[in-house]
Amino acid sequence: MKELLSKQESKTLEFKREFNNSNKEKILQTIIAFANGSGGNIVFGIDDDRKIIGVANPFELEEKLSNITFDSISPTIRINTVFITEQNKTLVIIKTPLGIETPYYLKNKGMENGTYIRVGSTTRLASKEIIKSLQFRGENISYDSQIDYRFSKNDVDFLKMKSIFKEKKDIQIKEDHLFMFSLLAKRDEKIYPTVAGMLLFPQKEYIEYDFAQIKCAHFKGNTKDIFIDKAEFRGSIIDQIESALKFLKSNIKLSAVIGDVYREEKYEYPIPALREAIVNAVTHRNYLLKGQDIKVAVFDNRIEISSPGELPAGYSVDDIGKKDFSKLRNLTIGRIFAELKIIEQWGRGFSNIIESCKKYGNIIPEFKEELLQFKIIFWNKKRDEKVGEKVGRKGGQKRWVEKVGGKVGDKVGDKVGDKVDDKVGDKVGGKLTKNQQIIIKLISKKPYISAREISGIIKISLRKTEENIAKLKQKGFLKRIGSAKGGYWEIIE
Repeated sequence: MKELLSKQESKTLEFKREFNNSNKEKILQTIIAFANGSGGNIVFGIDDDRKIIGVANPFELEEKLSNITFDSISPTIRINTVFITEQNKTLVIIKTPLGIETPYYLKNKGMENGTYIRVGSTTRLASKEIIKSLQFRGENISYDSQIDYRFSKNDVDFLKMKSIFKEKKDIQIKEDHLFMFSLLAKRDEKIYPTVAGMLLFPQKEYIEYDFAQIKCAHFKGNTKDIFIDKAEFRGSIIDQIESALKFLKSNIKLSAVIGDVYREEKYEYPIPALREAIVNAVTHRNYLLKGQDIKVAVFDNRIEISSPGELPAGYSVDDIGKKDFSKLRNLTIGRIFAELKIIEQWGRGFSNIIESCKKYGNIIPEFKEELLQFKIIFWNKKRDEKVGEKVGRKGGQKRWVEKVGGKVGDKVGDKVGDKVDDKVGDKVGGKLTKNQQIIIKLISKKPYISAREISGIIKISLRKTEENIAKLKQKGFLKRIGSAKGGYWEIIE
């Protein structure tokens, strides 16, 4: 429960003071949104300041919510109720499972006007595209395997497919393979391409598929105010991956390292991780969201790669680094990519990105879901440190930056060896205990440090260390980026 209370509201968590007639519909909307997403919990008995006030009649609340959920939502959602005693007060947790019969909606509004989804920590009315996507999920159908009746089999480039399979796998592909791979389909004695066929092997660039493009840009500085370079890539999504990677290589620094015998060239970012991120964006994007496209943005201190659509249902950003992602939104595209070894290991993409960045040392990956998009940010720590030193010299002190905006100043805590500005130290010291101050110093020096390592350094139990970290998060001094296993800490100034 302490861990739950230390978290912020998210796509799977919401806190409520109470249940009444005025907020009844909003609570139903949230339950629907959780079921249409990855499931989630509503905790009753918590006020806006995150203070525990409890629920006066917990069994009455359970009965009311069970009844209105059954009466108001279609298809039926089976919510579970958990009672927790905290500070001698009873909290009620309404647990909504991941829905398997999506879309769920309010009966009195119908599917079009009563389907809700979770976007970050907010509940929103689903668009027609999202409803369609939920219908495919509920029927266990992949959108990319759907027939596109606007085109004929001649609009799929069979010769290109033969060439790629010969080059990548050294095998001869026959036209029958197009049906086997769900790139073509026969209906009423006519042959049509599927969406995947048109995305992977189009005969030319078709305006109907302009939405499936990658937009690349290199910006001056750390904002989007001034372009240095930009490009847009359309046509085959296989070609788009290679074109986007070439754009990145031409817009990041390449240095030479002289070894004992050979001269080795090294990019400032790990190319395998960048490639994996682009492949992930293309493989898993929601192609029903036609008003959006994949974006690759290069800044002075980071690279951002974003893709329309959130993580697959049942997964969250916290899972990254803990387990492999085995679910595919686009089954046909995923199968072709696996056949061509574009996907190296099934479900290992995020783990490969984390491992590649760790080998580089100064590149820190961040994984985010925002506004129906999934984004991978590659932070360049060396660039941030240089920016920090420049800022410090202007202010009369030498400073360095662990992450963007994370300014840390002058004097050193002897025990930790970190640099902390006197004024900042005084300000923090007035709000935090001695152990919490040391934890902040340790994390500012080593964002990847574990609670167990901290426990060993400051000589307190692991449980006490975790409690102090939870309090730092609750007070707004600390934020976890990524999963418990593969993520890191960010200090919030």
